[in-house]
Amino acid sequence: SVFRETWISFEDFGVCFQNLYVFHKPHTYAYNYQKMDFKSTDDQFFYYLLVDSLTPIEILVSFSALVRWGDSGGTKQECSSISKGVLMVEHFSWKCLTPGELVLKMHTTATKATVLNLPIGRHVLLFTVSSTIGHHIHLCSMMPCVFGEEDTVMPGLERESHRFIEQATAILKAVGNVIKNFSSKPELSKALKELELTHCPPGLHSTGMAEEHFKVFNSAFWYLIKYVLGKKATYSYKFAFRSFTLDFKDTDISEDDTVSSEICEKNSLSSWQNRTPTSEEDRAALKLQAFWRGTYVRKVLNSRNPGTKENTSVKETLQKLWTLVELNFEQCAVMLLREMFKRNCKSIEKFPCYEDERCKISFADYAVTYANQPPNVWFVVFREIFLVPEDMFIVPKVYTTIPSCRLHVVDNETLQEMPHVFFKVAPRVYPKNKRGYTFMAEARTGAVPLAAGRWRLRLIGSHSPLPFLSREAVNNDYSTKEIKEYYIPNDKHVMFRYSVKVTASHIATVQVQTSKSDVFIKLQVLDNEEEIVSVTGRGHVVIPAFNFLSNALPLSS
Repeated sequence: SVFRETWISFEDFGVCFQNLYVFHKPHTYAYNYQKMDFKSTDDQFFYYLLVDSLTPIEILVSFSALVRWGDSGGTKQECSSISKGVLMVEHFSWKCLTPGELVLKMHTTATKATVLNLPIGRHVLLFTVSSTIGHHIHLCSMMPCVFGEEDTVMPGLERESHRFIEQATAILKAVGNVIKNFSSKPELSKALKELELTHCPPGLHSTGMAEEHFKVFNSAFWYLIKYVLGKKATYSYKFAFRSFTLDFKDTDISEDDTVSSEICEKNSLSSWQNRTPTSEEDRAALKLQAFWRGTYVRKVLNSRNPGTKENTSVKETLQKLWTLVELNFEQCAVMLLREMFKRNCKSIEKFPCYEDERCKISFADYAVTYANQPPNVWFVVFREIFLVPEDMFIVPKVYTTIPSCRLHVVDNETLQEMPHVFFKVAPRVYPKNKRGYTFMAEARTGAVPLAAGRWRLRLIGSHSPLPFLSREAVNNDYSTKEIKEYYIPNDKHVMFRYSVKVTASHIATVQVQTSKSDVFIKLQVLDNEEEIVSVTGRGHVVIPAFNFLSNALPLSS
C-alpha cells in the first residue's frame, strides 16, 4: 500500500485542507475480455476525525473512489453493475460499543463532495471507506482538526474540550471576583450572585437539585484549596472557606477538624476514655457545643461585614490563596470543574460541556512480545494484576495480529470473570477492591506456525487515574507444565483428577483441551472437596487466573 498524508494551512484565509490518498494492494481477480468479470474483495479502511470548536462547524468533504470500470464498449447493464466506492461518516466513542449516529453517506464511481455541518462542541467521527482499488479523501474546514488513524487522534482526547475549559475559567474568574470584592458589601453581594449563576447550570435555579449542586461546588472548591496550598490547610483557610461559602456542614472540612481536634485533645481527654459520662455531663456537653457553635457561626457571619476584624483577616487569607491560584490559573480552573464532575451529581449533566464527556478519554498501553509458536498450540500471551484505586469505567482493547486471541479479566476477590460482548471484554465500571483484577490473554495457533510478534493492551478510561500494575514492569516469561493423557470412560464421567501441592503462593492459568472438539467439559478447582472456582466449555476451557495459596493441605483440581 502507498500512504501519503499532507497538511496545508493558509493562514491568510484561515482555511485548513487535509488530504489522504490511499492505493490498495492489488487484488487477485479473474479478468475475462469478453464478459468483463472482475472478482475481488473490497477492504474497508477506517479513519478518525477530531474537531473541537466553540462555534458551529462546517467541513467540506470530498471523496474520490478508484473503481474498476471495464471496457468502454460494455452494455448499459454491465456499466450499471460497477461497484461504487462508499464513504460512511458516523459519530464515534471508544467508550461505547453501539454504533454512533450516521451523519454522512456517499456513493460514487468518481468524485463527490458535500458539506458536513456539526454543532458547537467536541466531535469524534469515524470514516469508513470501501473502494475496490483506491480512494482519496479531501477535507476543508475553517476549524483546525485532527484526521488519521486511531493512534493519531486518541492523544488529543486526553485534553479537556474547549467548552469545558471555557466553563471552568468562567467559574474560577467568578470566584476571583468574589475575593476581589470581599470587603465591599454591595459589590460582594453582586459578585456572589454572578458566581451562583456561573457555577449553576442553566435551568437549575430554584429546583430540588440546587442544594445538592451547591454542596458539590463547595466540596470541589475545598479540594482545590488543599491542592493549591500543597499542605494541610490551617485554621485560617478553613475559616476563610466557611466565610466564602457559608457552608457549616461540609464533610471534608468536618473530617479535617475532627482529626486536628483529636490530636490536640488526645492528652487532655485521656481520663474520659474508660468511663461513661452521666446524663448531667451529656447535657452539659450538648449545651457547651451549642454555645460554641452559635459563637462560631456569628463570627463567620460577621466576617462578611466590611470593616470588621474578621473580614480583614478573611480578605487577607483569600488574597494569599488567589495569588497561588493565578500562578496556574487554567490548571486550577480545570481541576475545580473536573472535581465537580467526579461527584456524579445529576446537576452536572445540565452543563452544555457535559455533552463532550462522551469523547473525553484517558488511556495507557502495556506491550509484550511473544516468541515463534509451532502449529496447533495454546499459549499465554499476557497476564498481569492491575490495581484499581477507585471505582472507574474501563474499556480494555487489544492490538494484535494473532488470528485467535482472547482477553479475560478476573476479579481477584470474587473470582468472577468480567462479561464479554462479541468475544471482547465489555466496557464497565470496575469497583475498587484490595486484590485488584487479573488481565490475561490466551492465544491459539492454527495449521501453520506463528511468527514472533508484538501484543499490546490498551486500557481506556474516562479520566485519570487509570488501573496500574501491581509490580514495576510487565513480565511475560511463564513457566508451563503440560500433561497429556488418554481419557478412559467411567461411571462418574471424570476425565482426570490431580492433587496439587503448593509450596509457594502464586497465580496460575489452568487450561484443558480435548482432541474431540465437540466434547462438553467442566473444569473445577477444589479445596478439601469444596469447589472454589469452575468453568465449562466445549472442547476447550480455561481458568484465566487462580491464586494457589501455600498450604500444608493439598489442593485438588
